[in-house]
Amino acid sequence: MKNILLVEPGYKNKYPPLGLMKISTYHKNSGDNVFFVKGINKNVRCQIWDRVYITTLFTFHFDISIDTINYYKSCVNSCSDIFVGGIMASLLKDKIIMATGLPEKNILVGLFRNSSILGDDTRINIDALSPDYDILEMIDYKYPAGDNYIAYTTRGCPNRCQFCAVPRLEPKFFVTNNIKAQLQIIDDKYGPKQNLLLLDNNILNAPTLSKIVQDLCKAGFAKGSLFVDPGQYEIVLKRYQRGERSEYLDKKLRVYLNDFKSRIPSGPARRLFLEILLDSEACGDYAEYVLNTENQVRPLIEKYKNRTPKTRYIDFNQGIDARRIDDKTMKLLSQLSIRPLRIAFDKINLEKTYKKAVRLAHKYGIKEISNYILFNYNDKPEDLYKRLACNIELNEELGINIFSFPMRYSPIERTDRTYVGKYWNKKYLSAISAILHVTKGVVAAGPSFFKKAYGTCLDEFFSILTMPRDMIMYRLYYERTGQTQAWQKLYNSLSVPEKLTLAEFVSSDLRELKYAQWPVVFAEILPFYFLKKQNIPQGNSLISSILKSTA
Repeated sequence: MKNILLVEPGYKNKYPPLGLMKISTYHKNSGDNVFFVKGINKNVRCQIWDRVYITTLFTFHFDISIDTINYYKSCVNSCSDIFVGGIMASLLKDKIIMATGLPEKNILVGLFRNSSILGDDTRINIDALSPDYDILEMIDYKYPAGDNYIAYTTRGCPNRCQFCAVPRLEPKFFVTNNIKAQLQIIDDKYGPKQNLLLLDNNILNAPTLSKIVQDLCKAGFAKGSLFVDPGQYEIVLKRYQRGERSEYLDKKLRVYLNDFKSRIPSGPARRLFLEILLDSEACGDYAEYVLNTENQVRPLIEKYKNRTPKTRYIDFNQGIDARRIDDKTMKLLSQLSIRPLRIAFDKINLEKTYKKAVRLAHKYGIKEISNYILFNYNDKPEDLYKRLACNIELNEELGINIFSFPMRYSPIERTDRTYVGKYWNKKYLSAISAILHVTKGVVAAGPSFFKKAYGTCLDEFFSILTMPRDMIMYRLYYERTGQTQAWQKLYNSLSVPEKLTLAEFVSSDLRELKYAQWPVVFAEILPFYFLKKQNIPQGNSLISSILKSTA
């Protein structure tokens, strides 16, 4: 029996570490003890582990990931007992080796499909194993998408787009193990979940798409399917009955029962329930106590638990390839309870294809659509505006809701997010970031919101891109004070070349420049770029006070 430590660096992320969850299943199937931590944990560093696995995510998390790896190196007797995998590990293998001194064989690149690379006497496809949801109970961090089925029906993508990491991570396209069986294993072990996140990179390329859809329908995700939560009492009780014991199972059930008591109205039933809860705190073996009180507790759970059915949804989270959407594929997908349908719109020259895909989705009854819009690659700023405006037009035409998620491109081997595309500059990127910061990354469906946030035309869009960041983020405030109008008047007085030069000039750190270094043509407008909402000079002292601070 080995003691295994699983580590995820302390960055914020929406999805739980699926790779570590499968590695946990592999080791638990072998009878090993598994412990999971997120970030730096001083308690586990005090002991020696037989093996440590550290996952990585995006390359711009390089520094925090390297710090995490180096921190946990002391937890093993030898560097040969620490393994690093995940997206960043696959893309920046050599840099990780240089920064950590780990052996090359301990950087796991691509899909984890053969356990023998660990030096074990097995050849198990770890990527095909069911994820262990129990490890998520070992940490305080709560993943926004943690309580869902998370699965694949296919791996890889044939498109091999230059901006995408998938060709490096999953170079071959193939259909994975049966999706219905994947979900059934999770149901049997951890209890059913309401929604399903499918992480396929290009599911429409699957030659077995019809069977995949059929299996998803049989698994409970046909259009209109409903879900009734059985509750944690039923789920944990079954696991106790199978002989499973875990402090995390106990913790999960204690929380559930403590919350459940508020559902029972005052009276004898509530007093009995509270008495059982109180006695459970004093017992030595919580699981055995729960099993022994089943005859008293179960009737109360059954009587008062929530039986309200909820609609089930599938989310093809990585997006659907618009070029592969036609009547045949859309008719198949429309059998599923999809919400939302995500369609990528990476290039303006795909506008006709994209519009056709959206209209087909609407034809087959799909009214909630989300799309990813890549920018800062080979596109121009006006291309981003046109793609966003295209969605607003489709919303009004079809009476649907399309929510856009602009995705800033950064080369897949960069360890920071400072890359500036050929047709962009730092000011334009900062402006888009400011807008998305206020809207939590979403471009909403309404035309009034879009016009206010991004402008009614391209000229207004470029005006907003050039506007001071604070003025973008607190638009209404500065409009009420009249400062936006003052800035706009000065901006409109500039020629087109001067406006472009201004955007480039304010892309640099103005505080490093003396007033004498400012171009004369920008002398009046540049002070607005020092505005800060929490400390705004009042009245006529605005420009003079800012000029004084930079002189």
